Amino acid sequence: MSTSNHRPKNRSNSKNRSNAKNRGSTSGKKGQARRNSGNRQSQRSHGQSHSKTSGGAPRKYKKKTTRRDDDNLDPIPGNREWGGLARKGVLRVHHDDQKKLENPPEPETKEDLDPEDLERQEERKRRREERERRQEELQAEARAAISRAQKPASKSKGKTPTALKRKPITRGPVHLGDIEPRFRKSFGQDQGKKNIKAFYQAIKAYEEERFTDASRKLRPLIKGNHKIPEIYELYGLALYRKGDYQDAAESLEKFRHFASSTDQHPVLMDCYRARKRWNDIDYLWSELGEVSPSGPVVVEGRIVMAGALADRGDLEGAVKLLSKGWKPPKRPQEHHLRRAYALADLYDRAGNIARARETFRWVVDFAPNFVDAKDRLKNLN
Repeated sequence: MSTSNHRPKNRSNSKNRSNAKNRGSTSGKKGQARRNSGNRQSQRSHGQSHSKTSGGAPRKYKKKTTRRDDDNLDPIPGNREWGGLARKGVLRVHHDDQKKLENPPEPETKEDLDPEDLERQEERKRRREERERRQEELQAEARAAISRAQKPASKSKGKTPTALKRKPITRGPVHLGDIEPRFRKSFGQDQGKKNIKAFYQAIKAYEEERFTDASRKLRPLIKGNHKIPEIYELYGLALYRKGDYQDAAESLEKFRHFASSTDQHPVLMDCYRARKRWNDIDYLWSELGEVSPSGPVVVEGRIVMAGALADRGDLEGAVKLLSKGWKPPKRPQEHHLRRAYALADLYDRAGNIARARETFRWVVDFAPNFVDAKDRLKNLN
């Protein structure tokens, strides 16, 4: 009985608790929903306040408050299938490029460079100018030699001048030593100082291709009774560049004798080639082969000797001499290019067009502006 009395009371209490619980749950959910709604509103407002100052890709266009006009928009560059992040990245790069074009960086001035950087910059400039000057000088020599080679062979049956009498070079190059003491010994103390100054000025004039000035400064030094081979060498080279081959040959012969050197044999041979002194060329070429100097000197002598054979009408012998042992190097130097150009010219003159075209093409591949190789190749094609 006590149990039955308690049952309705327990049921009623549980129902009340259940209703209270449901009401509390419902009110809790509503409160939570209101709080979440408030949080979202605060987050949106917070996000809007920060969106004005936050980073990200800048817009290329301004959003209008009126209706959207697609024709006036500058779209984000890139593929439309890309993601938004990728397209914004492209837009940022696009804007950076635009800024660089509108505001190019100011070039560095010499005041902004360190002394070491400035010195290295000047050294690179000097070397570049030296290479250009040397290239122009070699090309001028090549053009002069080629122009003489392209003249028709001499048909005169007159006697070739006998070779000059020379003492053969057998002892090798003379070790000359410092030049200034030799100037003072040959010209005296005071005159030696003046002459060495004039000599250095002549070197500078020659390097700047002022050959007339160089020869004029050296002419008083040539008249003196001395045995300084450097004076005869520089004077002979200056006259050779001026086209005065007879006087150049006389001065270079003195250099050969006093220095006991074959370094200028190719230039001396070319002077005699211009004067058609074939016996002197043969003698110097034979002497060059006996002494066997550096490779570039032998190559230059071979070019002149082959040109002399061609001038005498022996094109077959000229091609044979110049092509002997010829193998195109992987890293050609100036004398390799000169030899290849001369060989291609001989192939052309001998009627071997295929080999001429092949050799000219090799020259153009490594040095497109070498003499007129590109034009010669174009004419052959």
